[in-house]
Amino acid sequence: MIITSTDNAKLVACKKLADKKYRRATGAYLVEGERLVADAIRHGAVVTEIFVKQSVADKFTQTYPQADVVADKAFAAISDTVNSQGIVAVCAYRPDGDLVAPTGNCLVLDNVQDPGNAGTLIRTAAATGFDTVFAVNSVDLYSPKVLRAAMSAHFCVKLCQTHDYEALFALLADNKYQIVCADMGGTDVFGMDFPRRIALVVGNEGNGLSEFVRNRCDKVVSLPMKHDFESLNVAVAGSVLMYQVFASQSKH
Repeated sequence: MIITSTDNAKLVACKKLADKKYRRATGAYLVEGERLVADAIRHGAVVTEIFVKQSVADKFTQTYPQADVVADKAFAAISDTVNSQGIVAVCAYRPDGDLVAPTGNCLVLDNVQDPGNAGTLIRTAAATGFDTVFAVNSVDLYSPKVLRAAMSAHFCVKLCQTHDYEALFALLADNKYQIVCADMGGTDVFGMDFPRRIALVVGNEGNGLSEFVRNRCDKVVSLPMKHDFESLNVAVAGSVLMYQVFASQSKH
């Protein structure tokens, strides 16, 4: 049966997932595109619904026999892209505030607000073997723009969102993590050795680290720069730092 109306209950619920509050209330988010949907399933994400556009349904229904076929006009109501590939999935995620102890290196986003920056940092975290990303007072990690920037990395690392600094840093302390913070004026990161369990913290695009975090740093690191540059984009700086940690730990 083909879904033709945007008033269909499944489509109504799906469309509401464009709203951050609804995503957080339901613990669900949208994944759009052939690669993202395939990667979600391959990595074991909890996929609760799949919708395919009628005009390209033949391309997907054999691989996803459980998918609902949606008429093209109705499908447009749940698509977030201009040139949709014709497939959308609904996935479940860990509820906000549910902090899971990391087992390896972790990344902490301290009030990072730009979705492109957050997505890039998640992607680099996955590439460098950081197993958990904590977002504190930051952009919603399950927004469409973050998902697109992360390029399937959501399915390779644990993601935890919270507003509770105290709870997060208590968790890190209980698990004996060294808190390494990126900030201007810190120690040159190149040539440094890092223990196996670090929590790398990067701060807000304009204001840097919060006062709470500054007071809890075990080590402050920075990148050397020429031509009197004071700082780099947080995604660039965070990515360089993660690779430096990765390189340092790979020697041992």
